[in-house]
Amino acid sequence: MIGIDELDHYELLEVPRTATSDEIARAYRLSQQTYGEGSLALYSMFENTDAEAIRERLDEAFRVLSDPEGRAAYDESQPVDARSTMPPSDSSAPKNGDAQESPVAVTPVESIDEVLDDYDAFEDDNGGEFDGLRLRRARLFRGYEIDEITEVTKVSGSHLRNIEDENFGDLPADVYVRGFVTAYAKTIGLDPSAVVPSYMERVLTARSEGQRGRFLGRN
Repeated sequence: MIGIDELDHYELLEVPRTATSDEIARAYRLSQQTYGEGSLALYSMFENTDAEAIRERLDEAFRVLSDPEGRAAYDESQPVDARSTMPPSDSSAPKNGDAQESPVAVTPVESIDEVLDDYDAFEDDNGGEFDGLRLRRARLFRGYEIDEITEVTKVSGSHLRNIEDENFGDLPADVYVRGFVTAYAKTIGLDPSAVVPSYMERVLTARSEGQRGRFLGRN
């Protein structure tokens, strides 16, 4: 399970290690929209203890990375493999709360008419397993667009699409994903207590299998 304590400052702010000071400041401002104290979206997404921990880590990350000397010292303290992995900077990459996000590739799925034809009473209750496809069908059945959920929750559309497409490797730490799925479910009228445990089990299983595969690959 990936927790916020396992993320470095760049991962917390969702910026590359080559990010400029302006990109870091922008990422921090966007994070405040979702995780800042007083945010309406925050209370539907996280437990109070989780929210406070996230805010403290985000504040610390911004404080260090916004100071050139502090950032240089922090970078030097990181493991060599982390410092040598330098993804290209992309100031247009979508982040939490960024309504002006770049288009993302999504897997083609059935049309809305096909969704409604296939959607039955079982899927519209709160029983059974919730995977990404079921969440998407529930959203379309209720007439919600991704942009509408983003407007309510302040979660970027790219994260919401990755939840529906089960692109677990492109999603942030588990505590974030749990909050995003909670907000998603509440917004479209599903019971988070039924949706979140089921979906998070899929996330944790996929990530544990990925970690095991990487470990075996090193042997």
